[in-house]
Amino acid sequence: MGSDNSGPSGLTRRQFTQAMALTAAAGAIGVPSIARADTTVNFLGWQGYDDPVAFDDFLKSKGISLNTTYIGNNDEIVAKLRGGGIGTIDVVTPYMGYIPLLVKLDLIQEIDVSRVPNLEKVMPIFRNDPNIVVDGKLYGVPFTWGGGPMVYDPAVIATPPTSWKDLLKPEYTGKVGMMDDPLGNMMIGALVATGTDTPTKINAEQLEKTIDFLIEVKKQSRVVAASWGDLSDAIARGDVALTFNGWETMVKFCGDKGKLVKYTYPVERTNAWLDNYCIAKDAPNLDAAYELCNRVISVEGQKRLAEVAIQAIVNSDAVAALPADIRALYPYDDIANYGKKAGFFGFPPVEPEGDLTTFSDWLKAYERFKAA
Repeated sequence: MGSDNSGPSGLTRRQFTQAMALTAAAGAIGVPSIARADTTVNFLGWQGYDDPVAFDDFLKSKGISLNTTYIGNNDEIVAKLRGGGIGTIDVVTPYMGYIPLLVKLDLIQEIDVSRVPNLEKVMPIFRNDPNIVVDGKLYGVPFTWGGGPMVYDPAVIATPPTSWKDLLKPEYTGKVGMMDDPLGNMMIGALVATGTDTPTKINAEQLEKTIDFLIEVKKQSRVVAASWGDLSDAIARGDVALTFNGWETMVKFCGDKGKLVKYTYPVERTNAWLDNYCIAKDAPNLDAAYELCNRVISVEGQKRLAEVAIQAIVNSDAVAALPADIRALYPYDDIANYGKKAGFFGFPPVEPEGDLTTFSDWLKAYERFKAA
């Protein structure tokens, strides 16, 4: 598989929220080290994704400690499981687009829903996502999500554009900000340039049109940011007034800098991501792995994720318990219609499938955008 700058459509997205979680937790929690623990769970996942289960005395109360290995991309989950991890690794935390591949490679096991009672409180849009339900079987416990809306400055743009194509209008020249986010940009670009309903399943001609559109947006842009923090800073300073690609949490990042911003979902829709706890095949500590899966979607674990890492959560009871300002960051009030605004699209093929372009083809094509 190719290099992974994807995850929830960007490693930089995770880095930003994980830094916030780690700052809040510094000197207080860290990875737990519990004397005489009965069970050590081997956890392979993104830094910060262990925090919702490790921040208090939950693990100690269950006689569990964590042996945590942090990843830099989703490919590492596949590589480590295939390279001797089966039978030693318990829990992994993939982006939903990787789950069908993990199932195909027989690297993760079906979730026994009777052992994860908090799933009953997970909103259906997440619990029933077709990426995590394969052949009618659930393989992931979804716990956090987000999307790529258009973020804009209402002081400059009173009425937000309704289409991503509107960014090409002359009045927005030099006012646009982009993220250097291959997977996210290309999914949105494919929705706009090709009219497809499934942007990760496109042929070579459609891929070419996608890159052509992204280059046109780049010509309108003042900045192509390396991180969500940089893009948030650019709009907070007034350098840009609206974005191609975005993140709901930017409202918080900009607000912390004294700048009011809003977001909208253009008519062509955008991409969305959903991260999960999955149990590896032949997990040696199955009972403890299920304890973690249930805990990460508990009210306590979910509130921790929302209030510290400022990430969107899936448990409806936890959403109701959030402070109003945190709850307002994401469209929880209309979550049933979220799928009409943002799609949880699967990953591009990693191996040739008919005339469909592969993820490797995508990365090669994206270099043309970078060079433009």
